[in-house]
Amino acid sequence: MSGIASVKQRSLLSRLFRTKNLDKILADNANQEHQLKKTLSAFDLIIFGVGAMIGAGIFALTGAAAVGSPDHLAAGPALTLSFVLTGIICSFCALCYSEFSAMAPISGSAYTYAFSTMGEFIAWIIGWALVLEYAVGNMAVAVSWTGSVKEFVAMAFGVHLPSWLVSNTIDTVSHEGLKNADMSIVMQAIPFTIPFTTEEKILLVQSAFNLPAFFIVLAVTCLLLVGVSESARTAAVMVFVKTFVVLLFILIGALFLFGGHMDVLQRNWFADGWNTFAPHGFNGIITGASTIFFAYIGFDAVSTAAEETKNPQRDIPIGIMGSLAICTLLYILVTAVITGIVPLNEINKEAAVVGAMKYMGYPWASWLVSIGAIAGLSSVLLVLQMGGTRIFYAIARDGLLPAALAKIHPKFQTPHICTIMVGFFVAIGGGLLPINLLAEMCNIGTLGAFMIVCIGVAILRFTDPKRHRPFRAPLGLTFPVLGALGCVYVMTGLPLFTWVVTAAWFLVGMVIYFGYGFWNSKMNLEENDEMSVDLIS
Repeated sequence: MSGIASVKQRSLLSRLFRTKNLDKILADNANQEHQLKKTLSAFDLIIFGVGAMIGAGIFALTGAAAVGSPDHLAAGPALTLSFVLTGIICSFCALCYSEFSAMAPISGSAYTYAFSTMGEFIAWIIGWALVLEYAVGNMAVAVSWTGSVKEFVAMAFGVHLPSWLVSNTIDTVSHEGLKNADMSIVMQAIPFTIPFTTEEKILLVQSAFNLPAFFIVLAVTCLLLVGVSESARTAAVMVFVKTFVVLLFILIGALFLFGGHMDVLQRNWFADGWNTFAPHGFNGIITGASTIFFAYIGFDAVSTAAEETKNPQRDIPIGIMGSLAICTLLYILVTAVITGIVPLNEINKEAAVVGAMKYMGYPWASWLVSIGAIAGLSSVLLVLQMGGTRIFYAIARDGLLPAALAKIHPKFQTPHICTIMVGFFVAIGGGLLPINLLAEMCNIGTLGAFMIVCIGVAILRFTDPKRHRPFRAPLGLTFPVLGALGCVYVMTGLPLFTWVVTAAWFLVGMVIYFGYGFWNSKMNLEENDEMSVDLIS
């Protein structure tokens, strides 16, 4: 009778929120048949962090956030404060990531941390959010990469790549507007002349596929298949190239302003006082922060490499905090140069850095900036792709996804099946979907992950206070609480449509979890075995 009673007591609710002790997580990882290869140092991790963050944020989103759009208030020069605000919030989250990753140097990042503190169901939700962050974020970066290549080819060779080859859709007109548009617009997107009907022409235009984005993701996937150390060396080269370009831009901008053009800064920032600096006040700053949060995606990717780090207890916190500090400073300086030199209504929303170079009278520098943008975005692709793959690997290792995804290649010691699957998914999405929707979906996934990590650290302080913490966020619960609240606050700046699309994504996740993950979870299978023993006894 006691056995039957104990089975009944294990309700569905308690099984949904069953936690996995950190000691068990570490022990299970140590008993894996194939281990991920430990090759990364603190320097490598900083490179990964900077490699993930310096990219689309500077080269693609800065201008759009400053100028605004019908759906987003313009931040104006106060976008510098948006970066300060976002950097502060991210620093709170980074301290929590550092504490968790030092305690549990395991692939999985926030997913693993949530599993150990809030249970399997919450872990699945945050794991699904991380998939959204890394996969969808990489799709957006791939689209931005195509834009940079398109600009470089036009400048260097005078060749304008056709829209059907490098676009997801025709951005200049909507679906309904296309029917009434001058058909010359439609014909420009069609690479050959055949007597199609108007409807057929519209369908052909809308079926445009971003081939460069598709192929660059496949190339990155192949590199990650070979090994993480090879990926780290490749990322290091690209990071040095783009960091040099960013520093060169800041230097040229400083020389321009302090070389006799301080009146330009005065006019662009303070012509009408605060109204010029922040045209929509604090609401514009918050909207700007929610828009450019995409620029900070990447420092958490450092934690996904914990299992492949030589000395994770020391090096992971250094990698996370170091890369975050470097990138925040660079973001603020680049934004100050752009908004200080170029009038708000003349900022190039698609290529703000290149536009600022041309405005200063240095068109030659546009070449360097384009090369830096291509290198920068390539390194972002590499790091985010690796992060997304490691999340999938960790989830599959716990049985919530098919076990085949957790297999390690015997030669390269990389999760090869998972890498191929994620790479193909990202390549297809990058070829089909528009960048604005991708960036906003990525933001909400990232903010959710950051918030869960902060909450998890606070919970573990109470449930396991005596556990050794090689790194500990200072001032008690101050930073975990501020980090969680800050993420919620920034979320309020995201548009309603983003919430709707994200809700659909999580609905799919719930179907997968309750249709497969819950029943095949390793913890569920272990509990079933224990129940069988209880019943027999």
